[in-house]
Amino acid sequence: MKNILLVVLLIPFFAISQTKIQGIVIDSKTGQPLPFASVVTNTNFGTLTDLDGEFNIKAKNSFQEIRISYVGYQAVTVPISNDDKFVRIKLKASVENLKEVLITAKENPALQIIRNTIANKSKNNIEKALNSFKFDTYNKILVTANPDSINGKIDSIFVLKNGEKKFKKIDSSNYKFKKEIDKQHLYISEKISEFQFQKGKKKKEIILASRMAGLQQPIYELLAITFQDFSFYNEFYTLAGTKYTNPIANNAIKQYNYKILDTVTTENGTSILIYFKPKIKKEVLGIEGVLYIDSQNYAITKAIAELKGIANVKATQNYRYQKKYNIWFPEDMNIVLKKGNNDENISLFGGTVKFSESKKNDSIIKTNKKNASDITYFISKSVNSNFEINTPVVVKKSSSTIQFNDDAHKKTEEFWNIYRTDSLTLRGKNTYKTLDSLALEDNVEKKINIARNILKGYYPTKYINLDLGKIINLNNYEGLRIGFGGETNTNFSPKFKLESYLAYGTKDTDFKYSFGGSFRLNKETNTWFGGNYTNDIKEAASLDFIAENNSFSPINPRNLNISKFYSYKTVNAFLKHDIQPNLEAKIQLSTGDYKPLFNYQYISATKNLSEYNLTTASFGFQYNPKNEYMNSPLGKLQIKNSFPQFTFQLTKSFKNLIESDFNFTQLNFRVMHQIKRLRKATTHILAEGGILFGETPISHLYNSTPNYTFKNPWLKRVTLAGKNSFETMGYNEFISDRFAAIHLKHEITSFKISNKFKPQLTLVTRAAIGDISNPTYHNGLEFKSLNKGYLESGLEFNSLFKGFGLSAFYRYGAYKNPEWSDNLAVKLTYKLRLGF
Repeated sequence: MKNILLVVLLIPFFAISQTKIQGIVIDSKTGQPLPFASVVTNTNFGTLTDLDGEFNIKAKNSFQEIRISYVGYQAVTVPISNDDKFVRIKLKASVENLKEVLITAKENPALQIIRNTIANKSKNNIEKALNSFKFDTYNKILVTANPDSINGKIDSIFVLKNGEKKFKKIDSSNYKFKKEIDKQHLYISEKISEFQFQKGKKKKEIILASRMAGLQQPIYELLAITFQDFSFYNEFYTLAGTKYTNPIANNAIKQYNYKILDTVTTENGTSILIYFKPKIKKEVLGIEGVLYIDSQNYAITKAIAELKGIANVKATQNYRYQKKYNIWFPEDMNIVLKKGNNDENISLFGGTVKFSESKKNDSIIKTNKKNASDITYFISKSVNSNFEINTPVVVKKSSSTIQFNDDAHKKTEEFWNIYRTDSLTLRGKNTYKTLDSLALEDNVEKKINIARNILKGYYPTKYINLDLGKIINLNNYEGLRIGFGGETNTNFSPKFKLESYLAYGTKDTDFKYSFGGSFRLNKETNTWFGGNYTNDIKEAASLDFIAENNSFSPINPRNLNISKFYSYKTVNAFLKHDIQPNLEAKIQLSTGDYKPLFNYQYISATKNLSEYNLTTASFGFQYNPKNEYMNSPLGKLQIKNSFPQFTFQLTKSFKNLIESDFNFTQLNFRVMHQIKRLRKATTHILAEGGILFGETPISHLYNSTPNYTFKNPWLKRVTLAGKNSFETMGYNEFISDRFAAIHLKHEITSFKISNKFKPQLTLVTRAAIGDISNPTYHNGLEFKSLNKGYLESGLEFNSLFKGFGLSAFYRYGAYKNPEWSDNLAVKLTYKLRLGF
């Protein structure tokens, strides 16, 4: 009887209990939404409103009321009935002071808290404060929708005609979508990783397991995309692949406004909630959000960053207090992307996203207000576990920031269940099953492999990757050069590689070819040993590096006017080895015959040669200190291209070794750097040069990369501009045995004249200096010394029409020509934009 009475008494209580509620918090006078207001249930479940003042509570325990508070406003408590689905809450403005924050100055008290947070970054950033750490991460990515968010009824479409509403057709798209989304997600992928960190080295991710719906092997490049940064302490914070100035960067106070919202209790005392927002509204939306800052040590205990534009992006990062080490350690993070409610531009993955809406047809009436795109969203959630802090950790090859284990895509369900922090639901299982079947039917993996290789300049077949750069080229000696070539891929063998090409010039009516092979000695160090035989031609006096691909490019405009070539027939043996993933070394031994294909003769006291033999040994290395790489089953993949980049090469020719005619030593170098300001101008710096010791033939001298012809009439001189060449320097006008050059380009951000017309201005200055010891040894070729210094400057107006632009350069200084028109170079420019 007592039990029955108890149930009867509790019925009203349960009748007014809720486990979920949606709502909006606004200013009672202005009606403006209040972002990041605190909303807490009577069961102590709390959340914050988003940038639009909206909130959505889904609690495990039922609740009967919610309390809303916001600094500067009177807090209110709102009862929630069982009928309430959406509540509109109005707050009245008031004057409040936080008891927890001691205000000692007249300025905004939030600024001093931010200053203290900036000053204590090194103590609270785990990559600065700790010697080492290791932890596991389970990541799940979904593209999905909440089935309850869409009306699954069949829609009726009506047309207004002569003021009357007439039925046109049935639209069952929402009905079908709801039926499908009830069963499965639109997409799913999972990943299990072990993260390692050792002070003085980069953090490294070892992927233990990976699964992407529809793919037997994952798209490795996608695994390297940064949806949100692991750390909130760097100068820039990456959100949806785009960098933003961090609200606690050293200069952040100049760029952000701050406001104290509230304080909350944490496991280490209290945290102060500080709202941040960019001071200046720009064309591309900046991030705003809330930082939870520990009131004792000024560490971040939670961070929320949002973008609200034509797409909405919200990233959340939670930290757990590690009492033994007095530090807050990242515990989990998630990011959500969905369709936005306004037309403000945002930047996703480095590119600006703009939606062009089609003109609304007012004569068409739909009964359903929402469609699938309105409720579909992307979510990536990572949960960290198994923390090991300041225990011995040795990070090997840290510039390979991601290592994908060979068996990571073959893990069993038992292995996954050990690490999953979130169970795989029936909808998730159905998603894998459906997409795996569809992808197999549509041969998706083959299409992805083709796209991946085309971006690298190859077309893949089952066993051979065809080199697209070998198919067609143009130059002034061969005319139209057509060919065919390629290399075997990992399907043929992951440890052995064959490569070859054959080409024919329609002007010189001659064949060129190469064939060779190599085998891998060590996968971890990317060590290969190989050899080849080559019969081909090359530009005389060009700056070469053995680590670079010297084949002609069909879009390299310099080739069209180059006429001074030499042929070479060489046998080569080489060893490639990664000392570190970002420090690549190559040793090459070469011997063969060289023949200038123009009137040239080397005449010295001891030599009289028009053809010659060379036996050389070369050592070259490429050092990219800030680049990052992935060690994958496909081999080494570059996942981050950064600057500066250094190239160095030493070549020694040995006289009388295998009939070699010359004994010289050559040192070549190249340094490339970019100074890229956040969504502003970019400065490109290229410094290069070389020096030779001993008698050296024309093939190994330096022409400083000219790109100008003195043809008449003058309009014939208007050609395409090169990439890094002297646009006013005549071909083979200067020859040196020692030279140095610097190329400076300052790319100004594109001018937005219209949505389609966005010209871009680049300021260019180049300088070179050089000399030659014995110019009289080189007969049949007229040239000058570069010892007085060469100067040119110009402007590039890029992207004027379908990628084409116009540039103008002027030659001045010691080598200025008497006729002004001989100093002026007008060139077409072209920038290929792939659209992603």
